[in-house]
Amino acid sequence: MAGKTTDRKKTKDKGPISEASDNAATFTLPDSLPCSEIEFPVLIKRVNKANWNLIVKEREKELQEIEDSRESKIEPIIKQPFLRTETDYIKDQVFVYLIPALEETLNKAKIWEALKIQKCFFNGIDNIAQFLWNNNPRYPDRMSRKSHLFNMPWVRKQLQEKPRPYYPKSWLWPEDYAATLIQKTVRQYFVQREDDVQEMRDFWRKLKIEQNLPEMETNPFLAKKFASLQTFHKNN
Repeated sequence: MAGKTTDRKKTKDKGPISEASDNAATFTLPDSLPCSEIEFPVLIKRVNKANWNLIVKEREKELQEIEDSRESKIEPIIKQPFLRTETDYIKDQVFVYLIPALEETLNKAKIWEALKIQKCFFNGIDNIAQFLWNNNPRYPDRMSRKSHLFNMPWVRKQLQEKPRPYYPKSWLWPEDYAATLIQKTVRQYFVQREDDVQEMRDFWRKLKIEQNLPEMETNPFLAKKFASLQTFHKNN
C-alpha cells in the first residue's frame, strides 16, 4: 500500500555558512569611521647618521644656558660712588630706558616700511623722544596718558620758537648724498677724539679768549690759571 504524500514543507537547519552569507548581504558601509578604527600605514623613516656640527652646536647651547643660569644667581657687586665709571652710568642709567625705545622704534619702522620708502610719514627721532617722555620713571602719571609728541607743552613751545621746515631733509636728500654726509660726520667725530687734535683745538680756543680779554696781559694770576688748564670748553 502506497503511502500518502503530504504538503508539509521540509525545514532545514541553518548552518554558520548560511548565517554569514545573510549578514554579508545586509551589511552596508557607514558614512564615516572614527580615526581610532582606521589603521593608517606607518612610514618607516631612515635614521640619518649623527651630524657632528649639530652635536657641537647643541652642546655649546647647553653650556651657554648653564653659564647664564650661574651668572643670574650671582648677586651683583654694588660699587662705591667713587669707583663708578662713565660706562657703569650709561649701562645702569641710560641703556635701561634707551634700548626699549630703540626696539619699539625699529618695530614701528618695519610696520611703516620706513627702511624701504624714502618719503615715509614715520619719524624715528620723534618716536624715541615720545617714548622716553611717556615712560619717564620720575613721572609715572605720564604712562597712563600716553601723550602724542606734538601735544607736549615743551614741544609746542619749541616749534613756536623754531618751526620745522615743511619738508624734512630725509625727503629732499638722495640716498648717495645722505650716505656721504653720514660717513663724513662719523669720520669727523673719530678724528676729533684724538689727543693731538683735541690739544690743537684747545690751543686755538685759548688763543681766541686771550685776544678778547685785555686784562690777561695785566693780571699775571689770571694768565697763570688760564695757562694751567688742561682742557678748555666753549662754555668756559
